[in-house]
Amino acid sequence: MAKDDQTKGTAPHSASHSAGAEKLGEFAQTISQLLADRLAAQATKGDGKLASRDINAVLNSYTYDNDSILRGLCDSTWIGLQHHFEDAFYAQMRKFPLERLIVARFVHLLPERGEAPVPGRTLSRRMIPAFIQALHQMVGPELFEEYEERARTMVETLRAQEGQSLDWDSLHERPMAKILVNDILIYITRYFMDISKRRTWMVSYFDRVMPPGKSNEERAWSFGDLEFHKLMAALYRELAETLFDKKGRQHLEERYDAASLSQLEQVLAGLAQDQKRVLQAH
Repeated sequence: MAKDDQTKGTAPHSASHSAGAEKLGEFAQTISQLLADRLAAQATKGDGKLASRDINAVLNSYTYDNDSILRGLCDSTWIGLQHHFEDAFYAQMRKFPLERLIVARFVHLLPERGEAPVPGRTLSRRMIPAFIQALHQMVGPELFEEYEERARTMVETLRAQEGQSLDWDSLHERPMAKILVNDILIYITRYFMDISKRRTWMVSYFDRVMPPGKSNEERAWSFGDLEFHKLMAALYRELAETLFDKKGRQHLEERYDAASLSQLEQVLAGLAQDQKRVLQAH
């Protein structure tokens, strides 16, 4: 893949989901009890009775800005939840770090979670499992697991060094992360020497493997020729920009042999030509 080795160095309700929901439940119970205590204290001032104005007075003062105890509970719970979310995200990142780093190359083409894809404009999150399975087939299980483990090591090292300050959203921008993803993308170029053939295979494969859409909007979206080119353009954009930059190419030449870079150039040219044919056909 590279000249030398420079990179060594679910159920519907998961456990993390249940733990997070439990923490929210505990918080709800705590603030409910605090409100009950506030109302009880107000009632003692009126012989155990509460008029509407008394209840309104308690509710008006029972806010984040006005009630210091409530404010303290909110702040401490929020910090605890942040840590919980961080730990849960790390657990997921550690499980499939390489896949997440690769998907980050085209995440901007995906709709927000819970939103429907727009045919002709975005991809669908339904295609991610199909993409990962296709990637596994092209890379092979042994090599993929080797790079998966390298990605895990990178994540664990960064987390040990930076702790809670580690920015997960920009993890894919780290130099080591880019090397890992580029190695995979350059390796699979051998399967894209005939772009039209590979495009036909991926469109057919995705159609078979993608889970069915749950809404009319999802069912209206499909992975076709245009979507193939959207995906490939996003995956290889950074490599293409680096390849055709003088200093960037020098960095690539330090890591990859001439045959690999020549193959990359051929694939990029083939993608551009095939995209023109696809656009003309549409």
